[in-house]
Amino acid sequence: MKYLFSALIIISLGASQNAPSAPDSSNRSESAILDTASQQIPSGLDTGYKGFVWGSPSGTAIPTMLTKNESTDSLVLSQTFLGSLGSDSAAVTYFFADSGFWKVEIDIVIPLNNIDGQISDFRRLEKNISEVYGPPKSMNQQESGPTGSYSNLLDQKFSRAFYRSTWSVTPAVIELFLSTSVLLPASDLAIFSGNLSVLKLVYYNPDFMHSSQPLPEAKEIPSIFEIY
Repeated sequence: MKYLFSALIIISLGASQNAPSAPDSSNRSESAILDTASQQIPSGLDTGYKGFVWGSPSGTAIPTMLTKNESTDSLVLSQTFLGSLGSDSAAVTYFFADSGFWKVEIDIVIPLNNIDGQISDFRRLEKNISEVYGPPKSMNQQESGPTGSYSNLLDQKFSRAFYRSTWSVTPAVIELFLSTSVLLPASDLAIFSGNLSVLKLVYYNPDFMHSSQPLPEAKEIPSIFEIY
């Protein structure tokens, strides 16, 4: 009898180990929700910018973790957000036309009075974009300015740089733009104060560049012989 009872216990344990476990419905449901959510949020410049679809009306909520910069102008056709994009501080502005969302313009904070640092920031962004979308379709780079030994408090001169790179990512276009004028040598008594440098990154879709505003009428210019 003792041996029979032990055999029954062994058979019972074996059956419980071989029985198929019930599927975890909670994990399967969560995966299904994630898959559905990823399908509902478009991505890539062919559809929009970071999930915000080209052509969206101006009142559409914009998916972003940045802080919105509230505007008191109810007629403005743009929305601006402030925050960090990677290692850069930036203001990100979404622009709307009659056809809806057509452009996002990113103003990147760059070091003042440091033209070498500004150019370095441009080249870093250019490299990052090229790693994703390939080399620029077109480039324009110009630099000019006095030597570092020049110094005249009443005749202040500037180092200037103009850099622009363009990528064609059909149907979108990417523009990286740097325009800067830096006093050289630096002085606490600058005649022109304020920020004379700007670094912008723009994504736009030409298919949505539509406006109902009438173009200004062409004015007839009198002949030079009628003036003099």
